Amino acid sequence: MTIHPSRRLLLAAAVLSGLALPVRAHHGGRHLRVGFVNPGRASDRFWQMSDLAMQEAAKQFQITLLTGYAERDRQRMLSLGHEILAQQPDYMIIVNEHRTAAPLMAAAQAAGVPVLLAFSGLTADDVALLGRPRERSPLFLGSLLADNARAGAAMAEALVADCRRRAGRTGPVPLLALGGIAATPAAQERLDGLHRVLAADGDARLLDQVAVNWSREEARDRTLSLLRRQPQTQGIWCANDDMALGAMDAAITIGRTPGQDLSIIGLNWQEDALREVAAGRMVLSMGGHFLLGAWALAWLRDHAEGLDFANAGGTEQYLALAPLTRDQVGPYLARFGKDGWTRIDFNRLRQHQGRYDLHVGSVLTV
Repeated sequence: MTIHPSRRLLLAAAVLSGLALPVRAHHGGRHLRVGFVNPGRASDRFWQMSDLAMQEAAKQFQITLLTGYAERDRQRMLSLGHEILAQQPDYMIIVNEHRTAAPLMAAAQAAGVPVLLAFSGLTADDVALLGRPRERSPLFLGSLLADNARAGAAMAEALVADCRRRAGRTGPVPLLALGGIAATPAAQERLDGLHRVLAADGDARLLDQVAVNWSREEARDRTLSLLRRQPQTQGIWCANDDMALGAMDAAITIGRTPGQDLSIIGLNWQEDALREVAAGRMVLSMGGHFLLGAWALAWLRDHAEGLDFANAGGTEQYLALAPLTRDQVGPYLARFGKDGWTRIDFNRLRQHQGRYDLHVGSVLTV
């Protein structure tokens, strides 16, 4: 499915009306309208995956999803948020990209629209201003986030281990790190995980760390400069798959051979990156968090029916990301390649016996 950047508001149920497969639909409760400011570019594969999963979940939950791409532009995020709030949705899902959570939550509060924070959480400054969920405002319902620090640490451990495996010995491991933009809390959390592992390891050494705006092209340009300055580099830790692919492009340009004399790791489960994992040119890709938006819709569907997620794990919950390694990529792509989200029964994400099963594997088992 091609998603054009100019599309401002998408109605999920209508978009996917022709893709229905025999998946159990939700038939209880009133129809809901949920707003979502997608912070990504329409060309960002991760945000495409998130959008498609949310659209299919919305269809199954009898939710109209009001959404649009903000193209990683802060002002566009804010204006799109106000545009959606003017539609008077029943709920709003907000991502704290470029520190937009505070102004968007203030706008939602003024409109009387309950908010669920997803994908990227509050900074310490945001918490000082807004408080925790339901602490100062009953309309700030909760947050459903990826455990980014744990993911960043797991990536660092796997990267260092792969460098040592290739070298056939222990000892110093010189690394580079491509982090995301500092204005996104998820980027800092992933780096925190990386630094925690490096501090504990002792021999793994970070030669340089740069911030990249999540793009393959910028990552390629930055990595070319870094590798020319630091030719001893053995591994590159990348905060997302697009940056990992850009690092790979740069390495090949200067004569390095990823998978043989250089280890690269990424995050997002993008198909193009997974193909590189399958070919042995990337160590692995962490991911599964593209499903957070669909999970958020499950929480809101339950909340509207009196099943408060606060009583099933708390107002702030975290999804553990999972790795896809070379042996795991084939089965995953065979089952879920080509945007096969219509094969998922998203009702599995809903509350069962007073709890939510916040594990990626619980969803990706058809």
